[in-house]
Amino acid sequence: MTNTVKIDDKNIATIEMTIDAQTAKKAYDNTLRAYGANINIAGFRKGKAPASVVEKYVGSDRIKMEVIDRLFPSEFQKVIADNKLNIAFTPAIEKYDFELGSDLKITASVELKPEIKLGAYKDVKVEYEEFKHPENALERELEMTQKRFSTLETVERAATEKDTVVFDFEGFVGDEKIEHGEGKNYTLDLANSNFIPGFAEGLVGHSANEEFVIDVTFPAEYHEEKLKGAKAQFKIKMNEVKERTMPELNDELAKKAGKDTLELLKEDIQKYLDNIAKNHNDRAKSDAIFNKVSETTEIEIQDSMLNREYDAVVEEAKMGAAQQGADFDKLVEAEGKDTVEAKFREEAAKRIKNSLIVEKIAQVADLKIEQKDIMEHINQMAMMYGMAPTQLFEEMRKNPNSFAAISQQITANKVNEYLLENNKFSAK
Repeated sequence: MTNTVKIDDKNIATIEMTIDAQTAKKAYDNTLRAYGANINIAGFRKGKAPASVVEKYVGSDRIKMEVIDRLFPSEFQKVIADNKLNIAFTPAIEKYDFELGSDLKITASVELKPEIKLGAYKDVKVEYEEFKHPENALERELEMTQKRFSTLETVERAATEKDTVVFDFEGFVGDEKIEHGEGKNYTLDLANSNFIPGFAEGLVGHSANEEFVIDVTFPAEYHEEKLKGAKAQFKIKMNEVKERTMPELNDELAKKAGKDTLELLKEDIQKYLDNIAKNHNDRAKSDAIFNKVSETTEIEIQDSMLNREYDAVVEEAKMGAAQQGADFDKLVEAEGKDTVEAKFREEAAKRIKNSLIVEKIAQVADLKIEQKDIMEHINQMAMMYGMAPTQLFEEMRKNPNSFAAISQQITANKVNEYLLENNKFSAK
């Protein structure tokens, strides 16, 4: 096979490949025999019709197209490898010249990924926003453990801001009842209320069997349009006031939490807190170095590539809106079509640039994916989904794109580890 490659200013490569006549003829004859062995033609036993009859029955154009479909992928991959082309999209056959006895000539086009001038990606000094737990983080976690094993006991007194109350309520704006604004025997921890501001405070100081009214104002940013900033009244009937009794912080509590002693419980909680801090700071470091690399990397993304990614971002947004039961078109209208489009295009450009940077760093740093990397990733996914690894593997084989997605994720992880190991970080 011989080939020529021409690349235009839009990063489209036009490939003219020539497959010798003998190879093309052999592929044609093989395809013809395969058809002959599998079709039924009147007057002949299956597989016994002469080649000339089969050819006439099937049609030479159809056979030629199948030959091209079979030969093109492997020949195209050779062109890609020989010319070191970094393709961005599926190739398209523009035209072909296929006459038996002559060389098969195919003209194809394929979009290439843009050239990338990679910025500094190692031995870089990077500052990051350090995550630190509050000084009383351990005490707060211990208090939460106490609360997990606490008890609620009914008391005959007025509620304080630390109590839990059980009550009936009915809400009104003016004379109009608030839709879904009522409840019976609702339980509320007054110290951790998810009601609108002022509601929980209005329950403090009241005892069981009291009936009273709370005046509140809905927040200006409330999610329901007609209630934004609205003044409302809630009719309340207090049913119970409950006091929380916390267990002592001792070895007995530790045993309930799965540790032999209080000291071991504290050590376990501290390890948990340290791990959270490490994960936060690793992400902060990753973001900081990646942003640094991105700022100094030059890429000119062609419109066709950007438009495809933009369409993908839009589709994801539509699916996200649908999953939340929202009307995508109305959301766009509320935010402004131009604003949304600009935001989506910015996101599309960022995704493409990030993907190309990851790919380039993996290439120059020689970060290769091995079979064990893929199997480890599949094992982790199987554990997350509660499936056997073999079952997940079989499911993935039905969709070859899933393996490409895994490879991209593994590559991104390897690049991330490389950046963390090969740069110098200091907290701001």
